Amino acid sequence: MQIKTSEPLTRAQHSMWVGHQHHGSLPFHTAEWLVIEGPLNRELFHQAVTATLTEAKALHWRVVERNGKFYRQDDVPVREPDFIDLSALNEVALNQWLEQHVMPAFDPVQGHLYDYTFVHLDQQRYGMFLRAHHVALDGYAYGLLINRFIDYYQALCHQVDLKNKPFDHYSKFLAEEQQYLDSAQAEADLIFWKQNFSGELAPKKRLKRSLKEPFTQGYRFEDVIDLTTQQQLNTLASELKLPSAMIVMAVFMAYMIKQEDHHQQCFGIPLLSRLGTSALRIPCLTMNIIPLRLDTTGSENLSEIVALLATRFTQIRPYQRCYFEQLRFVLEDFQPFENILFGPVVNWIPFPLPEHFEGCQLKKTTISAGPIEDFDMAISNKLVDGQERLYLAIDGHPELYTVQSLEHYWHDVMAMLKHWLDQPSLCLKDLNIRVPLPK
Repeated sequence: MQIKTSEPLTRAQHSMWVGHQHHGSLPFHTAEWLVIEGPLNRELFHQAVTATLTEAKALHWRVVERNGKFYRQDDVPVREPDFIDLSALNEVALNQWLEQHVMPAFDPVQGHLYDYTFVHLDQQRYGMFLRAHHVALDGYAYGLLINRFIDYYQALCHQVDLKNKPFDHYSKFLAEEQQYLDSAQAEADLIFWKQNFSGELAPKKRLKRSLKEPFTQGYRFEDVIDLTTQQQLNTLASELKLPSAMIVMAVFMAYMIKQEDHHQQCFGIPLLSRLGTSALRIPCLTMNIIPLRLDTTGSENLSEIVALLATRFTQIRPYQRCYFEQLRFVLEDFQPFENILFGPVVNWIPFPLPEHFEGCQLKKTTISAGPIEDFDMAISNKLVDGQERLYLAIDGHPELYTVQSLEHYWHDVMAMLKHWLDQPSLCLKDLNIRVPLPK
């Protein structure tokens, strides 16, 4: 089955394509680095990756323009892998290689939407570098692909059937999206956002025009939350009947409210808009980031600030399918080319990958998560020695931050989190930050 070439780009694809035309390819590069240690059958693994990418139809298309409108044409073949031996590189040099190989431009018009490289690192130690234009994949889609690699590999190793169903075809999602756009719910969603984010409630943050590249790739510092703090988070989460990641998100938002001294600040929340759609089984781009205003008074203690965030999620979640790029042009008293719909993006990736498969250990590191305007964060659930742990990542614009400065902010956020966990009755207004953000 082929996607009709007369079908226009989806809302998410069109947004990324327009951004690509304005800002170039680089801001929209995403990349994941997998390290596999153990007795990997490289030939079978290569077959598994090829089979997965062949099955992922939403990766193989190109942008076609007709009469000023943009369409997909899915006649692009599966890309061939690259192979390289980097066993002579130390850790610093290897990280430099990864950063450099994020950079080469993609070409959606030619259908060049992704690349992948198999890397020899040492005896029984291998790497896979997978990068893609954001128009093709989002973070959830990478997880789908990696799990499917493993599914195919295990089936090939044991000569058995695959455990999971194949990916759904992209055309199923296209039909579902059009059905939503034609529905009364789409209009109701738009009304909700206009009522709650227009006029005096319109986001006021402005794009930093003084930057040479206001919209570009950022730096990242990521580390695991220490075990003692994780256990405190788990205890409080159990009491509140909420995920422990929700506590970290709430504390980060409180931290940013203290940084900006702005209780009405809007945060960007990437929500899993795949729920209830066939895109749950399609590696593609469906990402939607919607604004969330925590709207604190400063008098909330830790449990209250977390409960407040949970309430805000409950309020906005029914309207999450309204696409954020559309909102920019319909909110009253919002300047779409000067104002920013939301400040820091606060992301949670709750789906940990397997730590082991077929006698091998797997470790994934996000090298590039796409464009950044200022200062963002992401929380990921990952398995460490069989135990699920939270990793906190801080991303920053390269003209405003360095990896070293992001590390300082990471520790400052953690200091506030630990202090509040130790003294949960303290109010937000009683907490302090130590490392102010650049103005």
